[in-house]
Amino acid sequence: MAAPDETTGSGLVIARIGGVPVQIGASWFLLAAVITVIVGSGAPELGVTAYVVGVAYAVSLLVSVLVHEGAHAGMARALGLPVHRVVADLWGGHTAYDARLSTPGKAAAIAAVGPVANVLLAAVAWVASELVTADIPQRVLFGVVVVNLLLAAFNLLPGLPLDGGQLVDALVWRLTGRRERGLIAAGWTGRLVVVGLVLWFVVLPLLAGGSPSVTSIVWMGLIAVFMWQGATAAIRTGQARQMLGRGTVAQVVRPVPVLRGHDVLESAAATAGLAVVVGPGGLPTSLVLPRDAAAVPRERWASTPVSALARVQPDGWVAHTTSSEDLTAVVTAIQESGSQVVVAVEGGRVLGLVTVEAVNAVITAN
Repeated sequence: MAAPDETTGSGLVIARIGGVPVQIGASWFLLAAVITVIVGSGAPELGVTAYVVGVAYAVSLLVSVLVHEGAHAGMARALGLPVHRVVADLWGGHTAYDARLSTPGKAAAIAAVGPVANVLLAAVAWVASELVTADIPQRVLFGVVVVNLLLAAFNLLPGLPLDGGQLVDALVWRLTGRRERGLIAAGWTGRLVVVGLVLWFVVLPLLAGGSPSVTSIVWMGLIAVFMWQGATAAIRTGQARQMLGRGTVAQVVRPVPVLRGHDVLESAAATAGLAVVVGPGGLPTSLVLPRDAAAVPRERWASTPVSALARVQPDGWVAHTTSSEDLTAVVTAIQESGSQVVVAVEGGRVLGLVTVEAVNAVITAN
């Protein structure tokens, strides 16, 4: 699955491709152990060899997941979106990339290429199985075919957090022009998919007098919980975006003097000393606060450089946006920097400062 906007993660790094770390989460080893035991105990005629086949199935699943996620990563990079990492874990895997420059078309392409890669890998494994005559290799290759077809089919189910949900998200986004509506729609379809899976694999067999195995019920429960949480997160994100869409940057930004380190404090007299200080490249780096300016005798403002008072601000405090955009970029900057005040920049030009209080006031008023 593609997983936009994630920037942190942990896991065993097994490779770096184009600078992108490929990680195996600790939970994957649990999945590998379960697969090995199930396969090994399910083919007693093979003896100990059955467990070797189980290990081969686990490794082939890992390869299949990494091919799937690698396709997501490759497409994202080809479309100009930075990729943070590729991860394989208990839930299959995910690719974390920066979606801030994404579009409906890009999002759809990134989502679709994963299942396509699995279908292609299944085709290659099927051809190879036709060319191999030995029993064990044939079993493994046939397993690769089945696993990849299942991965493709499952991921195309139309609900987040699956790739099919990303396609629903992209379609609604394209039709409405609002990403938040796409997220909410795909989140709800994700919940419907969960209900459908539980009905199909658990409830209907029970009503028909069948008896699903404990293993099947446990796996179905884990998958349902995972998908429901992902769908719920998408709905909440969409709702949060709707709230941010209630205002624009122009409504919350406060113009202030933009100074360089050698400029004097007198240049910010109109704002009681409040000013943004930019570096040699014109990027905001620090802030002069009125309380610091007030500590300087008024007669010395004409000779005091702002560099003497400037407070360096945390990483992420610059919100690249436009005055007509919604509040997403500035709120993201507030969250990433952990600061109560951030600076809004449009095309390299400082628009002004945005505070948490100003954002809350606009959202509440609307």
